[in-house]
Amino acid sequence: MNEQLLTPRAAAERAGVSPSLVYQWCRDQLLAHYRFGSQGRRGKILIAPDDLEAFMRQCRVERHRLLNSE
Repeated sequence: MNEQLLTPRAAAERAGVSPSLVYQWCRDQLLAHYRFGSQGRRGKILIAPDDLEAFMRQCRVERHRLLNSE
């Protein structure tokens, strides 16, 4: 793993959302992440930039195909 892992705060800045939303994504297992230690305040969450990018691509909502002809 050559890439620098992101904290939830850094991932939130990169995604343009709040850190609490990133924590929610991790809690709901929507965003792949690494969890070190126990759950709760004493654990540590780190996110690979590639995983964040892949998740953001999944969140993309395309314009309806019938509206693309305009």
